Formats: sequence, structure tokens, C-alpha cells
Amino acid sequence: MAFSLQLSSFEPYIDIPFNVWLTIILILTYGCALRNPGLLLLVVLGVSATIFVFNTTATLGEMTKIMCLLPFGLGSVLTFLIADRSLQTRYLPAFTTYVNFAVYANIGMMVGTPTGGTLRGMCSKITCVALFIWIVQKGRRVGWKTVIVHDNLFVFTAVNKSWIFAHACYRFILLTLPCFGSGRRYRLLELYTLTLTLALSSTSKLPFEYFFGMADTLVVPAIAGWSAIATTFNLIPRDTVNDNGLSSRIGTGVDAILSVVLLAIAAFAFFKVARTPR
Repeated sequence: MAFSLQLSSFEPYIDIPFNVWLTIILILTYGCALRNPGLLLLVVLGVSATIFVFNTTATLGEMTKIMCLLPFGLGSVLTFLIADRSLQTRYLPAFTTYVNFAVYANIGMMVGTPTGGTLRGMCSKITCVALFIWIVQKGRRVGWKTVIVHDNLFVFTAVNKSWIFAHACYRFILLTLPCFGSGRRYRLLELYTLTLTLALSSTSKLPFEYFFGMADTLVVPAIAGWSAIATTFNLIPRDTVNDNGLSSRIGTGVDAILSVVLLAIAAFAFFKVARTPR
């Protein structure tokens, strides 16, 4: 009884049934990525086709985003990773260019996130620019050769732990903006990504930061795909943009505090950029 009450207290902030199933999905995704990426690719394509055919409520923008994340995002990565080794070697420069474009564009485009009339929304734009400059600088320092293939996984070498955790804090606050609705399904995004990064690193015996790109490539499409499937077949009630559960609870004071945190992240990022040798 007490445990049930504790769970219910989290309901305004986290969609518990959705995240329980998501955890199971991510565990299976992790296992497939390591042992059978071909099977994972088939699942991704099947889920994508199902969403495209049966999801009649998604807007054009929502459907485009899902397709970019699933078949054209994760699906493209898996297709390259299961290709013959000679093909991987031959087309690694093209794949690296594709990954670089996806990474930098995905980060940079967040500067256009609607502020919702909040101070933290405006500050998030400064933080986004700072993180973007920081990661671009790192890519430039390695000559844009940012990708290595390792045991059916891709390694993205142009980030470090400082950038990863700064980005995690930034994105966590970003998802509290009104344009993301209640955000109950995505509240644990950073926890999932960091946990999967650690799991991939531990399994592969490579540095933690190398697997942030792969982890994020698995987690974000998994959340988007499961959310779309759950909505399409009415498995779990849908969170709507107007369901501002958390954002409606964030008053002026909390908004100001979160804004200060965002500006601190931006200052830290600019400091790191300035301290990096030319």
C-alpha cells in the first residue's frame, strides 16, 4: 500500500507504465545491438512501417520526426554496422559524414525550441549555442574523423565526459518547457542514455564517452517508437502538448533557478572552448 502511494506521487512527473515497458524495451534493444543487430534492424523497420500505416493521428511534423529517428536514423546506422567489413572500410568516410551531420544538426536545431514565454527557454538558447560550439570544436580538432566501428557498434570520439554531463543537464531542463507538454514519457531520457552509455562502455572495455553517440542513437528512437506505438494502439493514454503537468508547476522562482543553471552550463562550455589549445 505504501509503495503504491509512493508510485502515485510520481505520476504527475513520470508516466510509470510507459517507462516500465520502455525499460524492458531498452534492455532488449541493448542485447540485440550487441548480439544481433540484424534482428534489431528488422524490428526497427517493422515498427516504422506499423507506425506509418496505422498512426492516423500524428501530424506531418510528428511523423517526419519519427521516420527520421527510426528508419533513417537508427535503421541507417544498423544497416552500416551489419554490412560486410570491406564495405564498412570503404564507406566509413561517408558514414562519418552522415553521423557528423546528424549529431551537429540535432544539437544545433534545438536553438529553435519555443521558449514558451519562460526565462529558462531563452537561456536554453544560449546554452545550446555554447554546447554546439564546444562539440564542433572537438570535431574540428580530430579533423572530423569522429567515428570508429567497434564490435557491431559505432564509437563517436568527439565528446568527453564533461560535454556529456553538461548536455544531459541542459536537455533535462529543456524538456520542462511548455512545448514538450507534460514530458512524463521523456523525463528519464538522460538516465536511460547515461546508463546505456555505461553499459556499452563496460561491455566493450572502451572509454565511457565513446559510446554516448551510440547510446543516444538507441534510446531516443526507442522512446519515440514506443510512444508512437502506445498511442497508435491506445495501449497507454497519450500525453498531449496541452497537458503541462510539470511546466504548470514551475513558478517564476523555479524558472529563475533553472535559468541560472542553464547559464552556468553555458559559461562552463564557453570556458572549455576558450581553454582548448588552438
